[in-house]
Amino acid sequence: MYQLNDFEFPAFEIAGLAGGELQGDDILVDSVCSLNAVNTNAMTLCYPSNKEFLKDICVPCAVFCTKDTVFSGNDFLSFIVVENPKFAFFSFINDFLIRDTDYWVDSVISESSAKYPDVEFGFNVRVGQNVLIAPGTKIGSNSIVGSNVVIRTNVTIGSDCVIKDNTVIGSEGFGYTKHEGRMIHVPQIGFIVVGDDVVIGSNCTVERPALGETRLERGVKIDDLVQVGHNWKIGEGTIVTTGFKAVGGCTIGKNCFIGIGAVFAKRITVGDDCIIG
Repeated sequence: MYQLNDFEFPAFEIAGLAGGELQGDDILVDSVCSLNAVNTNAMTLCYPSNKEFLKDICVPCAVFCTKDTVFSGNDFLSFIVVENPKFAFFSFINDFLIRDTDYWVDSVISESSAKYPDVEFGFNVRVGQNVLIAPGTKIGSNSIVGSNVVIRTNVTIGSDCVIKDNTVIGSEGFGYTKHEGRMIHVPQIGFIVVGDDVVIGSNCTVERPALGETRLERGVKIDDLVQVGHNWKIGEGTIVTTGFKAVGGCTIGKNCFIGIGAVFAKRITVGDDCIIG
């Protein structure tokens, strides 16, 4: 959804805006690149474990790094020294170098829409192509709904959220019950609550429960291809990476990290600040 702008920044100015200091020449930076494919007058990011790459660079460039990563044996390099290079590097890109592309947007909605007459919108909600939103849904200000998204009934989405392409919010949880050889469907009539500043990736499902609610707290980040089961609760600031699956009713605490392809085969509770590989 984003595109890099044309830009020129002196390295000294970049360092100041990024909250760091410049060591080396004050070159004019006009591009962004990876460490293993450096362009002339680009800015790049170097982790301490990749310090050996610096000796082979033979064009002027600005390197975001920690104080311990500064390499004094290459005069081509200018160093933007910060405490957390990754955070500072991408914060600078977010704040100064990119713009949102609107070619995918079908409409920008504030408060109401003739296309979705029974949906309550905040301000500046951007909605992509081929989107279905059920009556009674609430979507907060500055949220983005990607193309081919389906949002079913009993869903509340907060402000500053991003729902990426081809995702379904409010799909039915998988519910059946048996008695004396007869099987019936359990209707999923519960609710989904998505807090502010939540990102849900492409090709995900967030399931509505039979009763109660499925809840994603503020700042949760969901990668692509994740099934959020019915009656889940995911705590504030937690990151869930691609391929994660779990049975319904799981609870994950605040500021957790769930690794690629993790599976919860039973209904469990994870505390705060946990890492699951």
